[in-house]
Amino acid sequence: MKKRKTPNLVTIAILTTITVVFWVFFSVYRVFTDEPSFNVPAEILEPVSPTLDTSLIDKIESRIFFSEGEVVTQIQISSPTATPAETPTASPTATPTSSPTPTATATASPSP
Repeated sequence: MKKRKTPNLVTIAILTTITVVFWVFFSVYRVFTDEPSFNVPAEILEPVSPTLDTSLIDKIESRIFFSEGEVVTQIQISSPTATPAETPTASPTATPTSSPTPTATATASPSP
């Protein structure tokens, strides 16, 4: 008996359905896993002017004033120092004395 071949339109419909299901699944997944975007105020997003306003810089420099006592000339950073370990002191020890050593004798008594 001859096998019937699936029509091309049915194959395309099945592949399209699978693609749509995956597309929806990944879109929903992305919605749940993406971090929300932050709203940045428009004044921050404005471009910075490339011209240098020297009068503004002069005003800023005139406001900052340090007296002689307020200016730090040298910064000293203290580093940790090791504390000296206690050294044991030598205490006087007893001097060894010579004691008589046992000597061998020529007499021996036989045991019964």
